[in-house]
Amino acid sequence: MKTKPFVVVACCLIALLSHQAAGDETTPADAAPKITFDDHIKPIFRQHCFSCHNQGEAKSGLALDSVSAVTAGGAGGDVVVVGDAEGSRLWQLVAHEDSPAMPPEQEKLPQDQIDLIAAWIRGGMPENADSKVAAPKANPLAMVSVGTGKPEGQAAMPQSVPQSVAVVTPRASAITAIAASPWAPLVAVAGQKQISLYHSDSALLLGVLPFDEGVAQSIRFSRDGAFIVVAGGEHSSRGIAAIYDIKTGNRITTVGDELDVAFDADVNDRMTQVALGGPQRMLRIYDTATGELQFDIKKHTDWIYAVAFSPDGVLVASGDRSAGLCVWEASTGRPYLELNEHKGAINAIAWRDDSNVFASASDDGTVKLWDVVAGTAIKTINAHGGGVMAVRFDHQGRLVTCGKDNRAKLWDPSGNLIREFPPLSEAALEVAITYDGSRIITGDWNGQVAVTLTESPDSKTLIAANPPTAKQRHDEVAAMIAALVPDFDATLASVNAANVALAEAVKQREKLQADKQQQLTAAETAKQVAAAEIDKAEQIKNEFPAMVLASRDIHDRVIAARLQPLDGDAAQEQLAAIESELATTLSSLSGKRREQLSARRMAAAKEQESVQALALAESMSPTIAAAESAEQAAKASVDAAKPAHNAIASRRSELENLLKQLAEAI
Repeated sequence: MKTKPFVVVACCLIALLSHQAAGDETTPADAAPKITFDDHIKPIFRQHCFSCHNQGEAKSGLALDSVSAVTAGGAGGDVVVVGDAEGSRLWQLVAHEDSPAMPPEQEKLPQDQIDLIAAWIRGGMPENADSKVAAPKANPLAMVSVGTGKPEGQAAMPQSVPQSVAVVTPRASAITAIAASPWAPLVAVAGQKQISLYHSDSALLLGVLPFDEGVAQSIRFSRDGAFIVVAGGEHSSRGIAAIYDIKTGNRITTVGDELDVAFDADVNDRMTQVALGGPQRMLRIYDTATGELQFDIKKHTDWIYAVAFSPDGVLVASGDRSAGLCVWEASTGRPYLELNEHKGAINAIAWRDDSNVFASASDDGTVKLWDVVAGTAIKTINAHGGGVMAVRFDHQGRLVTCGKDNRAKLWDPSGNLIREFPPLSEAALEVAITYDGSRIITGDWNGQVAVTLTESPDSKTLIAANPPTAKQRHDEVAAMIAALVPDFDATLASVNAANVALAEAVKQREKLQADKQQQLTAAETAKQVAAAEIDKAEQIKNEFPAMVLASRDIHDRVIAARLQPLDGDAAQEQLAAIESELATTLSSLSGKRREQLSARRMAAAKEQESVQALALAESMSPTIAAAESAEQAAKASVDAAKPAHNAIASRRSELENLLKQLAEAI
């Protein structure tokens, strides 16, 4: 068997310890502006490592005599991630964050030496004081953005799931399975011959799925959250995997006919395959449409505890009681990876959303994060003393784990501890994290299931894996509805009062705006009339020259007629007619002048009227602004009053619907 490169690196680090103990001094990390390979790292490697790990003789493919060689790694892959000490295999081993801990069979290196290595890696691994630092290498722990499988519209929640309880016991047995919907506030808890579905926010039991085959050993939601696949059965008797519709609770299909209980099962992203494992040591993959066996994979030498498809459905991982961990091509059943670094049973497997990384939880106390592209462990988390029982990812790439130390823990995407949660009464067997990452659900050996806020570890709500009868729950729900009535009425009164105030504010604002608009309209009308009168006066003015010329012509004719002898009646009548025509023309001219003057006066008056109306309209603006502010305040009061009422109304409606279902189940 080839020596793994990280073991060789550890040998060099042992030499580093002896080098320091012998009195050879290395410049402390805090005494130099830059930790470099030439000044701080290479002298150590030269004295203790170059004889075996140089470009001429690179045992296990690993050379340490240049920065480029260290960066290249060895036959087992990279030993450093430039810029990320915690993500580097080299640092993980010497810091005892991975196994085997290095140096072997010795105490951990002094912390200042571990810090020196970390500082060099974080600093970009410069070769010397004048060299530029290397560009940070892509960290496989960084989650790639991919399609998440989130359904369009509202995520699936129970609507008509049965409410009758198959088995009622004084207390729950050890919790064998818990799962949280990836897109809805829903959690499923395994019990005896049943799966209980709870609202993760309200802790309300929404329905019970019958599992007559025995006890469910695993529960997994489909990629879109619309279905769950349940594996279980009876020991030494029968094992199956069943798929249920979340909305109706109907069992869609059942696959497998194991001679022993099934420990785990999962369904792929397209709901076309179900993978199943158990004590018979066979990984079986079935066609969900026909129930036919597609692949019967015999590789594991011990009971298969964990089975999980990658989110994209390309791969399926399986782990067994003897630390065997394998990854398979889902479409062909051919082996893809065999991973042998765990030292204890593989209890759980979880995939990250991007399908590039999966986590395995083991009885050796660790959770390992695996890069499926490189086929190597990129992080080992010493998570729980005594053994890790479960691990799950959330959509942020964070992990939640639980173990035999009675605790659940939350880790960031790089595998660093965020927080621990208060210990349970016994070993924590199962854990899940809700779709929004706001709550974790843990179950222990004593049958206790707790829902805890991730940001408030001391908060805890208990839910039952062995819920009471439909009659008992009917009475409890009826009491809950009755308790909501006073708050419902009070919040409704607040909403109604706020709406009345808002309606009055709207009415006042609309009246003021109407008054202003009336003044603006009046101003515009007066302005238009003034313009029309001015046009009229101008038109009359344009008519004057012709009228004056006409009157002069008639006047000349009158003078000429008067100078002629007035012989006879005809001459007199002709003169009288001309004089009458002249009088009429002069009268018309005078009338036009008066009409012109009147039009000008009217135009002036209307212009003044328009100015006054505009001024009045403008003077109303502050009052309208105040009315608008009052309306906004009233609207804010309505908005503030509604959420509390809507929440209670929604809760009441939910409870009333549940009460109806429970009444039908009694």
